[in-house]
This record gives sequence, C-alpha cells and structure tokens, in this order.
Amino acid sequence: MVEFRCKFGPTCTRDTWIERQALLSKVRDFFLTRSVLEVESPTLSRAGGTDPQLDYFEVISDPAQYMMTSPEFHMKRLLAAGFGDIFQITKSFRRDEFGSHHNNEFSMVEWYRVGMPQEQLMDEVEALVSEIIGKPLNARRTRWIDAFKNYAGVDPFCKDLSNFIDTCEFHGVPVPERTGMMSREDWWDYLMVFVVEPALASHGPEFIVDYPPSQAALAQTYTDKDGLTWAKRFELFVDKVELCNGYTELTDAAEQRRRFEADLEIRRKMGKPLPPVDERFLAALESGMPSCSGVALGLDRLFMLALGKKEIADVILFPSPVA
Repeated sequence: MVEFRCKFGPTCTRDTWIERQALLSKVRDFFLTRSVLEVESPTLSRAGGTDPQLDYFEVISDPAQYMMTSPEFHMKRLLAAGFGDIFQITKSFRRDEFGSHHNNEFSMVEWYRVGMPQEQLMDEVEALVSEIIGKPLNARRTRWIDAFKNYAGVDPFCKDLSNFIDTCEFHGVPVPERTGMMSREDWWDYLMVFVVEPALASHGPEFIVDYPPSQAALAQTYTDKDGLTWAKRFELFVDKVELCNGYTELTDAAEQRRRFEADLEIRRKMGKPLPPVDERFLAALESGMPSCSGVALGLDRLFMLALGKKEIADVILFPSPVA
C-alpha cells in the first residue's frame, strides 16, 4: 500500500505535480491542433457497462446510478448526434483496482476519429505518446495469436488445456490453484498478464492487435484468410505498462445488444451484479453512428513513464485506498 509522505500529505510532490500539469497541457494541445473537439460527459449514469471483467461503483439512490468506468457510451451518443471528431480528458472509476499501475479512480483521455481506419488511429496514438515521453516510440505491431506463440511458446487455441500448465512451468510462473475450474479464456488472461506482457518489455514498445471476438465486445470483427474471426482491437504496451485500448467501433445495434446480453449471462454465472443495458447508447447506434475508430489511454500511466516514476502513486496526489 502506498504511504503518504506525512499524515495528511500527497504521495506526489509539488514539483512532480507541476511537471504533470505541463504534460496535461501538451495532451490537450495535441488534440486541439488537430481540430478534435473537446467534450465533457457525466460521471454518473443510470446504466453501467456489461463487461464481465470490469467492476463498477454503484451509487445507492433511487433509481440506482453508476460511476462510469469509461465515458465511451456517452461519447458515442455524441458521435451519433453529429459532433464529429471528439476527445475527453476525464476521471473514470473501477472497483478493486489497486497496485503500482492501478488506482480505482484514474485519469484517461479517450478520443474518437470519424472515418479513420484503426491503423491510422494507432499512428496517432504513437504520435501522442512520443510527444509526451519526449522521444520516438517506434512501436512494433504484433497479432495477439502471434504474441502467445512467440512470447509464451503456446498456441492459445491448443486442444489440450494442460498445455497451459506446461507453459507456466516452463516460464517459472506459479500454476493457479483452480486450474480445474479455469476456462480457455481464463488461461488467456492469466498467461497474458504473467507471461506475455512481461516478455513484451524486452522487445520495446509494441502494439498487440487482432484479439478474439470474446475479448472485444464493442469492436467490429473480420474473418482472415484462414477462416478465423478476429476483433479489430489494439493495445499498446510500453515498459511493461499497458497504456491504451482501442477499437474499430461496432456500429450494429442488434449485434451490440446481443453482446450485452451475452456479457450479462457471464456476469450472472460469475455472481456479479447485473447492470441495466444502456438503451440510450443502443438508440444512438440504431440512429446511425458513423464509422469510426476510438481509443482510451491511461494518463496516470503515461505521465508515470514520461516522468520516470516507478508507480502511478508518484503522479497522483491522493491515490486510493488511503485518500
């Protein structure tokens, strides 16, 4: 747990905070010089996201409201309303996220580019990160399946799940105690965190692209030459830090509803709360949200890297849970 520098003081020094604010101005200027409109959306909503891997804060009220894990749904409603290219610098909230790279209240910049292919948006992400860290990023681009094969030494679609146990043992990673209860996707998540992501650091900055559809519920999909279906999703990793998550955005309302319902069924089986589906967001898709790509990037993590800090508590004034 992060300790305060005195009984009441912040974990971030005044000098570091001044540096952070200068970097924040650079982020805002980056978008304004590209004629991307800054917007603001609510922190509270009557509908929460359905992603089974995210846990939200529920505000006890009548009716119940949720602290937003991302401004995504509101921003897409703005896209459907004709706002064009937009960005937002905001706070987001996720339960049970603590650690050197996590805080349950964190700052992000999220932006959407109308008509821009995902590959071009990745170029823009790279340009922003390069400007903030003060040097060219030169990030590699690797497909998700190849990352598992190259860095973990295992085919993620292998028939025998015991191969994943062998992978843990080969890399000196603890084998989870609940292996008998782990699904293939549980193994993917585990090996990504404990084997693949650490290996990425030795190769420099890297985009991972083309995820299984089940790992990108808000992204479009495509079928490759081998007949396999992939989600148009990307993540950027720099120095063992996951910086962003982006998609070629799904615009099909019926398909999005189906995915929400599938998410809720997974949450039900996991014993997690079942938030109401965001009908206003689905109405925006039905009205005709334009083709676009979007990405969310963690600012605390970016500033941590830019300022040479070991953990995000060094660039946050009052991190959780000791705030």
